[in-house]
Amino acid sequence: MVSRSVIPVFDIGQVLLRWEPRRGLARFFPDAAGLDRFIKETDFTAWHARQDAGRSVAEAIGEAHARFPHYAHVMAGFYDNYRDSMPGEVPGTRAIFEGLAAKGPVYGISNFSRELFDRSVPDYPFLGAFTGLVLSGDEGLNKPDRRIYRILCERYGLDPAALVFIDDSPGNVAAAQAEGMAGVVFTDAPSLSAALRGFGLSW
Repeated sequence: MVSRSVIPVFDIGQVLLRWEPRRGLARFFPDAAGLDRFIKETDFTAWHARQDAGRSVAEAIGEAHARFPHYAHVMAGFYDNYRDSMPGEVPGTRAIFEGLAAKGPVYGISNFSRELFDRSVPDYPFLGAFTGLVLSGDEGLNKPDRRIYRILCERYGLDPAALVFIDDSPGNVAAAQAEGMAGVVFTDAPSLSAALRGFGLSW
């Protein structure tokens, strides 16, 4: 492995792997209106963000029974079948990631429950190529909290000025830039390839 002056840092969901929670939830509802109602009544985005921040699945299901028992089976089924919400790779980015990893260090920061990440990794062994990875579920805080970017740098002895952070969320990229990193808002693999080559990276 060779050293390089610019080091990529990848998000996982919607950059390397597709993240489609509606797909994982749809089996529990006869129509889109029922699914939309569930998402609104449970504030599902905020609910799942607590998984990313470290809440266990068992805790989530227990809380669901207490707060909205009519949906507890949905929450339990969603997490039991979590792989349905991650139905495959984002087209083209695995090749970029693996090419970069073959030539130098590649790091990651992801809003991801450790428990759910460990369930997902066997399906996507290429994720084992990270030189170092910070998961929100291990740290108890989610992007775009700026502390999570500092954790990456402090844990692995990285200079933020040497890093380029790739994420589909503009807010997460802005937070990384506020910590001194360069940033790329991910849209698709061809655009990412062009952006990274613009930083002098090759694979």
